[in-house]
Amino acid sequence: MGLELVTVQDPGSHHRTSYIDSPLALEQARKEWTKNKSGPLSDYYLPQMIAYLKSDKILSSKEFEDLDAQTRQFLGEKTKPMYEIVSQNPSTSVKSPERYLSTAVAFPGNYGTGSVKLSSSDVKDPPVIDPGFLSHPFDRRVAIESVRETLDFLKQPLMAKGSLRFAAGPEGEADDDILTYVRKTAISMWHACGTVKMGKPEEPGACVDKDFKVVGVQSLRVVDMSVAPFLPSAHLQAVAYLIGETAAEKIISENEGS
Repeated sequence: MGLELVTVQDPGSHHRTSYIDSPLALEQARKEWTKNKSGPLSDYYLPQMIAYLKSDKILSSKEFEDLDAQTRQFLGEKTKPMYEIVSQNPSTSVKSPERYLSTAVAFPGNYGTGSVKLSSSDVKDPPVIDPGFLSHPFDRRVAIESVRETLDFLKQPLMAKGSLRFAAGPEGEADDDILTYVRKTAISMWHACGTVKMGKPEEPGACVDKDFKVVGVQSLRVVDMSVAPFLPSAHLQAVAYLIGETAAEKIISENEGS
């Protein structure tokens, strides 16, 4: 899950968002790009900032200490970030002609458990889905500290240069202020996985075994990101490829000579 922090920038700061909500400006930008590969569409994502960050405040929090030892060791690894920030995303919080800087804050390791339940016996009725966002104390601490640290980052001289005001952000930097903003604005993002997680047969919540076979069901496997037992702290393409290759090797091995 994640959210955005948006600052309104000085009118002369950049042109990158000038065409997003203007059909006429967008059409002109497309013509300029098609004709000579220049204009707003030529550099929109070039200055984008992406960072995966750890947080000493999270690692020293009571919520972290309350986790089991194995989880604490996993989260403490140097290659395990606590959160991600991404800049230069389109935003609906600001309208032209104002310029803005939008910074997304993403929390890649949610520990709360959601649920999917039937709403009725009619297969045409949609299920009742509860993602369980922020239901775990550690998830709330990660959200609070990552937003607070990103706000501090946006106040640094180079980032604050040309910034006029916040168009989207918490009312203050106290825990309650930040958590209220998170609850109000955070949404699920692009890295959906873990809904049919792999695990040992006796493990709570395990749906498929090490061979990708659905527990308790014959002749059915699941081979995609839904079998991941946790959300990787990275973009998922490489993980998805590895899952597919591993499953393919297992299936070929099981059927050799048949």
